[in-house]
Order: sequence, then structure tokens, then C-alpha cells
Amino acid sequence: MKPRSLPFLLGLLAAGAFTAAAAEPTVLFKQGDNDYGIYRMPGLVLTKSGTLIASAEGRKTLEMRWSQAAPFIRVSKDQGKTWSDAKPFASAPADAKQNPVLVDKGAAEPGQIGVHNLTAIADKDGGVHWLYTVEYSRVFYVKTDDNGENGSEPVEITAAFDAFKDEVDWKLIATGPGHGIQLKDGGRLVVPVWVSDGTEGIGLQAAASATIFSDDGGKTWRRGEIVAKHFTLEKTKTGTAVELPSEGAIAQAADGTVVLNIRNKALKGQRVQSTSKDGATGWSEAAFVEGLMEPICQGSLVSAGDAGLVFANPANMIMRKSLTARVSKDGGKTYPASFVIDDGVAGYSDLASDGSTVYAIYERGAAPSDRDPEGIAFTSFA
Repeated sequence: MKPRSLPFLLGLLAAGAFTAAAAEPTVLFKQGDNDYGIYRMPGLVLTKSGTLIASAEGRKTLEMRWSQAAPFIRVSKDQGKTWSDAKPFASAPADAKQNPVLVDKGAAEPGQIGVHNLTAIADKDGGVHWLYTVEYSRVFYVKTDDNGENGSEPVEITAAFDAFKDEVDWKLIATGPGHGIQLKDGGRLVVPVWVSDGTEGIGLQAAASATIFSDDGGKTWRRGEIVAKHFTLEKTKTGTAVELPSEGAIAQAADGTVVLNIRNKALKGQRVQSTSKDGATGWSEAAFVEGLMEPICQGSLVSAGDAGLVFANPANMIMRKSLTARVSKDGGKTYPASFVIDDGVAGYSDLASDGSTVYAIYERGAAPSDRDPEGIAFTSFA
């Protein structure tokens, strides 16, 4: 049978008449590959030429999750049917120093350096913008061609995060993970970020979610307004206040509105969302989204053209499993239609779309737990 178009499928989903099925997943990264004990933090970007670039963060051990780590990429030029071999993408600069907070909190071994949270944006010119974090204390920017190659020299952009210090005296910072966006009008680049003061009550969890942006093609970066900030536990007992907002998923709706959907630990158990006209300022008050459960896990969001916005995260409040796509036809106000991408153990994810197909990459399998995936898998639905 000829595959249906994405708008057709999502229309049927909205009518409750069809359940879409994702293609059989392909494992792109697995435990032990390239001498790394585990892979986390999947990312996916679709370039102007139709090339897919998948990324994942290799970590040497399961126990010290923020210790020795490095990002890898794989490239597909045939919509994910075949992939290039994995290759390392970025390394720490020679002057990198270990973040003492990671050692103090037992998340890293002394003397080891990690490169984390690779985040990509496909540019209209065909190139790809990349941001990554070193030791969760410095952030760097690189631009490559549409194959993830011929990269520019890394430029440190930590100064954009230093501008947050008047509101959060951060000790930990991160981009993404997943992808950022380029706005349709003007070409602004926008990346979701989080910052943390690393205090006893917050630990390694984020204290605030925000964005950084560039209006000159990545040459310079500035901070946006803080979108959601942590409230003390005393204020969250009713479940109505945002607690520990962190990793954000971002997309631009059909009307140009920028939607930021945020992981959090509020008792209400729902995702938090905010909107802005420019992706940097004028954010609406962060509000819980009915129907989007929050299993305290990263989620992903993408614009699928006329089909609307597609959001994905584990649809289970007990463990990371049943990765589910939810569809919004009203710019993220509601997500009434859903279907399961993978009904097994599944965690972090990222989405990309060309308007007719949605591509997904995600953590899959439990080895030994739902937070220690067997590998990073790719699939699609059209």
C-alpha cells in the first residue's frame, strides 16, 4: 500500500480514525561502540539538501554520567535508509578545566573532561550551526556544511551565559539537548538552554530555562529572557508552581509564534510551555499543558509544516517507556491526537521533519535501567 502523507495521517489521527505506525527502528549508536560504555542525548537535524545528521553523546561509563564524554555524528543521504560510520564531532579545548561541582556531586571522576549537549540548527543556506558544552561550564559554537563536515574553528560563546548571572549565579550551564531553530522571517537562530546554581537543594538540576539567540548567522550570541525559574518546594506543594524547569524543546508554529516546551519536576506532572513572538523576549507566563504528561524526562518538538506541531516524550509516569508522539493543530495550545512511536523502554528523543515525513531519534532499551539505554535508535513516520 502506498504510504499516506503526514498531513493525511495526522488529520485522521485528529479524527480518531487512524493509528500511525513508525518504521522499524535502526540502532545508530549502542553500548560499547567506539569504546564508549553508553550513548545518551540523541540529536537530529535535517539540512536544506535533505541530509540527515544524527548525533549522540558517548560516555565512558554508566556510573559517572557527566564524566568523560564526547559527541559523535552519523550522516544519511537517503532519508535514513543507510548511514555513514560514526565519527567524533568535537573535543574540549586545551585549556579546559574540570567543573568542581560535577566532582563534588559525584557525577564525574577527578581529572576527566566531558563535552556534552551537542545542539544543531539547520540553516536556510544549507549549512548547520552547532553548539556544545564543555564541563557544563563553557559553551562553544561551530558551523559546518550540510554533511557535518568542514567545520569552522570553535568559538567560545560563554559570555552569552554570563549575562544570566544577574538572575542566576550559575555553576552549571547547558544547551538543548536536541535542536534549535532558525526563524522563518529574519533568520534569527534560537537555542533552548538551562542554567543552574548547583546549590544543595538544586544539585545538578536546572534552576531556570531560557534561550540564547544570534541575529548575525552565529557570529555573536546573546541571552534571551528567562522563561521559567525554579520556585522553592514550599511553593510547589499545591502542584501549581513550576519546580526545577530544565531542558527545553523548541519549534516555530505556522503563525510564527515560537513555542518552548519545558521539562520540570512539579507535582502536577505535566509539561510546561511558553510562547514568544521572537524566541527571546516577551515570553508568556510558563503554564502547564493539559494532556502532556511529565515523566521528568527530556522531550522533543518539531514543526511538521501544514500538519502542525509534533511533540514526543515517554508517556509513562513510572519509568521511561512508550515514546509517544502528540500532535497540535493550534500552535501548541492543545495536543489532542497521539500515537506510540515505540512501546518499549525509551527516553530522550529528537525530531526533524520535511513537512511530509517526521524523523525521530531516541534512547531505546534498558541496560540495566530505563535511564541507561542499550542504544540510540532512528525511525520515521510518513
